[in-house]
This record gives sequence, structure tokens and C-alpha cells, in this order.
Amino acid sequence: MNSKRTRKRYNKNSKILIIMVLMIGVIGLSIGFSAFSKNLDINSTATVTPDPSDFKILFSSSKDSVVDGYIYPWAYNPDEDSTKSKGDIATIDNTDPTHPKITGIKATFMKENREIGYGLYVTNQGRYDAYLKKIEFGDKKCTAKPGTSQTLVNQACNSITLHIRFVDTGESSNLYNVSNNMVVSNHPLRKGTSEGITVWIDYFPDAAVFADGDFDVTFGDITLTYSSSDS
Repeated sequence: MNSKRTRKRYNKNSKILIIMVLMIGVIGLSIGFSAFSKNLDINSTATVTPDPSDFKILFSSSKDSVVDGYIYPWAYNPDEDSTKSKGDIATIDNTDPTHPKITGIKATFMKENREIGYGLYVTNQGRYDAYLKKIEFGDKKCTAKPGTSQTLVNQACNSITLHIRFVDTGESSNLYNVSNNMVVSNHPLRKGTSEGITVWIDYFPDAAVFADGDFDVTFGDITLTYSSSDS
């Protein structure tokens, strides 16, 4: 009789023990699955932030190496002939490697010449392909020289346009007639490559608004904005 009671008590204790083991196992699996799910979630939302120093677009006055500083315009010949149109020396500013600038664009127009230009290069020194996104320039300002009508110069100023042509290593080119700040797309600059740039100012006015003398025209900084994506 006692043996039967002992056997029943043993069976009951065994069942309780099995149930406790199962419960501990379920709790352990739940905790483990929770931790695994958390790790998956963290990994799925991780992002890679590239080092800004790995994205570097620079202007240069040389095709073979990066040389900043002065760039000389066409028709820059005041010592040879002071009666012709001429341009001032401009400057390359590579302070911001994602927004290279040309500063000091200025021309003095006379009747003999009506075009002033600058030649330089843009080079991708970074680790990623770059895409030209925007061309910007500061205010255009025309100022009459002594003896010239400012009223006529103001009218002639509307006929002065800025052009930028990009010539890549394959000798193909893209021309932008920049009448104001403009958005650009589908213009890549592959890493480790460069392309030539020509910037020039045209003055071809209608006869009705031709200035009656010499005058200066200045442009604010010309800035190119590049991105690692074309989207």
C-alpha cells in the first residue's frame, strides 16, 4: 500500500519536473529568439557613411597635376595693345572639394574684341565617381568707364552671356549656356579622370543697344556642385 503511494508521488513529481524543464526551455528559446531578432534589426538598418576626404573634385590650371591659383584669360594683353578688350586674371578656389570655384571673372569690353575666355581643368581626385549637379554664378554687373553712358551699358549688359564647355578625354563635349543658375544631370566625372573646361563671356549686342564706349563686366564666383549620385 505504501509502495503504491510512493510510486504515485514519484510519478507526480516526475511530471512536475518535466513541466518545469519544458517551461525553462521555452523561456530560454524566447529570450534567444528576441536577442537574435534584435541583432537582425540593427544590421538591417545600418548605414555606411563615407569619409568626406574620399570625395574630392578640384579645379586645376594643369592637365597632368593639380595646380590651383591663377588662370589667365584670352585677350589678356594690356601691355601689347591697351585698345583691345581684355580680361582680368581669375583665381581657382579649391577650399571646398565638392564645390570648386572660379573667382575674379572680369572683362573690359571694347569694340575691337567681343569675347573673353578662360581655360582650365576639373579633376576627380576622390575614390568615387562624381556627377555634376549644378552650375552657379554670382551677380553679373556692368559698369561704364568714364565717358561711356551707364544707361546704354545697362541695356548692353542684357546681351552679355556666360558659356561653359566641358571637353572630356574622349574629345566629346557638353556646352552649357548659363543665363542663370542651372541644374545639370547625366554629366559624370569618373574617379581618376579629368576634363577640360572653357569658360567664356560673349558680348554680341544688337545695334540698338550697343554701348557708346568701354565698360567693365564682372561675374560673381562660378561654382560647380558635384555629388556621388546622379539621382
